[in-house]
Amino acid sequence: MTQRVRTRFAPSPTGFIHLGNIRSALYPWAFARRMQGDFILRIEDTDVERSSQEAVDVILESMAWLELDIDEGPFYQMQRMDRYREVVAQMVEAGLAYRCYMSTAELDALREAQRERGEKPRYNGFWRPEPGKVLPEPPAGVDPVIRFRNPIGGSVVWDDAVKGRIEIANDELDDLVIARPDGTPTYNFCVVVDDLDMQITHVIRGDDHVNNTPRQINIIRALGGTPPVYAHLPTVLNEQGEKMSKRHGAMSVTGYRDEGYLPEAVLNYLARLGWAHGDAEIFSREQFVEWFDLEHLGKSPAQYNPEKLAWLNNHYIKAGDNQRLATLTQPFIEALGGKVEGADLVGVIALVKDRANTLKEVAQAALLFYRGEPQADAALKAEHLTPEIQPALAALSARLAALPAWTREEIGAAFKAVLAEFGLKMPKLAMPVRLLVAGQLQTPSIDAVLELFGRDTVLRRLAAAA
Repeated sequence: MTQRVRTRFAPSPTGFIHLGNIRSALYPWAFARRMQGDFILRIEDTDVERSSQEAVDVILESMAWLELDIDEGPFYQMQRMDRYREVVAQMVEAGLAYRCYMSTAELDALREAQRERGEKPRYNGFWRPEPGKVLPEPPAGVDPVIRFRNPIGGSVVWDDAVKGRIEIANDELDDLVIARPDGTPTYNFCVVVDDLDMQITHVIRGDDHVNNTPRQINIIRALGGTPPVYAHLPTVLNEQGEKMSKRHGAMSVTGYRDEGYLPEAVLNYLARLGWAHGDAEIFSREQFVEWFDLEHLGKSPAQYNPEKLAWLNNHYIKAGDNQRLATLTQPFIEALGGKVEGADLVGVIALVKDRANTLKEVAQAALLFYRGEPQADAALKAEHLTPEIQPALAALSARLAALPAWTREEIGAAFKAVLAEFGLKMPKLAMPVRLLVAGQLQTPSIDAVLELFGRDTVLRRLAAAA
């Protein structure tokens, strides 16, 4: 019987989660969904000084925004300390781990001597029990660390789903500390116990964890488990070619939401940031899940391209449902000081959205309908609201007031009639109308703008020219 696929996302809640981080949630989520398996969220919060509930909330908020739903969790490592201590005790009892009383000063001196001899600094196994080996008496009053008995000789081999076959000689690995003197377990040990207890079948994570993998595999095997499939993702680079990080200016996932990016655009972009399905650039969440596999994960670092993300976001804005976009855009309009009343926001969104790369830009374009009475520049008024144009404006107002229906088509017909009557070109009449109604010279198509402002507002503002 085939084992059910179980993947996990295991972030440390230290205050910031960027696109490179959340990609390590997206791919295991997609793989679990594709294989009809389970996606587990595990919070690795053993770094008590740096971890915070606020950071956990940001992780949950980021995942919820991208709709990366979980099947189990979140599980917190700090709530599993008793379980880790239980396994440590079992390993010591079974001879898989041992107490080491070497002090920090002794270990530092050992490593320094090794460096001077040109050797790799490492623990020398002084306190490791061996047949026929006589150990000294434990020093009084010293709390030991617990070390894992790493195999001697041979090597650790695994077929990484991204990097291919990797082999590390066991002689390169010393006996890993799995519990500190105060009894708290170490990172690599907690990860192994969690992966075994949670029956994780596939570990999809950043390649900064490659060096941890042979140690984790050896502990898994010592505990009688089967190592999961590992897929180590290449680094995500920023625009300058550096590893993406907060220190190098990366934006948080929620920052993209707050700047007006759509979650489906960010998900689409992230999916392509290290994976490909032929030449497909734009695809839905459902298509991504259907297509996703480990075989097509990229082997080289992926570089963040803000222009590509903006292009994708523009695509999703243009193709998006206007009612949903109106709901999402209204807070941005209000943040700019606009009051959403009068002109139908859904209609406004439909009119202005096509050139916008973000919802912030949609809001900027929509603001002309919601910022109150227009405050056109006096110099512009003097230039465009000349005595010569007043008769045409009056005629236009009369025709607009008499329209049987306030539609774009009827408004356009009224303009054409006035232009013909006075022998004018469209800009000569449209510019002063724009100034009077919208307070600016640049707007979308004037008939569409007037339709959205509504008859009463348009006639009232045109009357100001009289």
